[in-house]
Amino acid sequence: ASLPVLSNVLLATDGNRLRLSATNLEIGINYWIGSKVEAQGSLTVPARLFAEFVSSLPHGNIELSGLDSVLTVKSPHYESKINGISAEEFPLIPTISSDPSLTLEAGTFRDALAQVVVAASADEARPVLAGVYLYVEDNSLYVVATDSYRLAEKRLELSGDVPESFSVLVPARTMQELVKLLGESEGVVEIYVDENQVMFRAGDVELVSRLIEGQFPDYRRIIPESAETSFDIATVELMRITKVASLFARESAGSIRLEIKAEGEVSVVSNDSEVGGNTSSAECDVSGDDGEISLNARYLSDALAAVKSPAVTVAISGKLSPCVVSPAGEGASDDYIHIVMPLRT
Repeated sequence: ASLPVLSNVLLATDGNRLRLSATNLEIGINYWIGSKVEAQGSLTVPARLFAEFVSSLPHGNIELSGLDSVLTVKSPHYESKINGISAEEFPLIPTISSDPSLTLEAGTFRDALAQVVVAASADEARPVLAGVYLYVEDNSLYVVATDSYRLAEKRLELSGDVPESFSVLVPARTMQELVKLLGESEGVVEIYVDENQVMFRAGDVELVSRLIEGQFPDYRRIIPESAETSFDIATVELMRITKVASLFARESAGSIRLEIKAEGEVSVVSNDSEVGGNTSSAECDVSGDDGEISLNARYLSDALAAVKSPAVTVAISGKLSPCVVSPAGEGASDDYIHIVMPLRT
């Protein structure tokens, strides 16, 4: 409300291209579109109105012309004038002119972010937990997020020139926007870093964001090295029985109990004094002894959705140790883990 221009999108000519820019002072986005430029200029217009108007037009070319602070938009059978704000009032979106620190395949990076960002905290009271941590170690890029109740880590093998030192903590909201921007993008995404900014460039789009200051937790110490009990099961089957059990756990803060039988069965149990209770079971391949653990139903469902493999391994070591969810089955990779902390009941 204090800066009305932040609700606007900047339209600016750039050689023979049109640049669209938007920012909320934390994230900035530049997008270039090929166009026929007859006169150089720039202007900002209300983003929502402009986007909804253009998306309502039939397919074809449109003509944009600006005079003072008014943008005229013409297409066959349509002509509109949109009152804007001078481009001089639009905040400068920083640029990073150094060479890229990393170059990654866009689709692979997008999928990795989608698997990890779900575990980041939505509460910015502890900023380091509201971010996604990227760092390079042993020729691999690690992508990590945690909200202290769950943790997700994805490892991407790197090729070519690997930086000796690379470590950034990027706001989770930035990464959520980047996942959307990359969409079904092919090609590569380049990552540029300076002291307090990071820039992601893919094709004709750039996303610039501030970095989070602070030290990311030493998360590896909570990853169990072994498990007393584990089971392999089809992902959709475990998701199904978890969802059914969660219907009866809404009044108990989503608390469900996994009961694992060594003979080859897992049950998801939920009880509520008002609604009732439910036990959903499925066959599975069990290694180790009988086991039991209480978890948050939503956190377990999020973990199963993030694994993105036909089968999963769920490993526990008692009621108070972390639960580890990872890909399973033939050809399953060992480059992703999702940890859910137990509930004390």
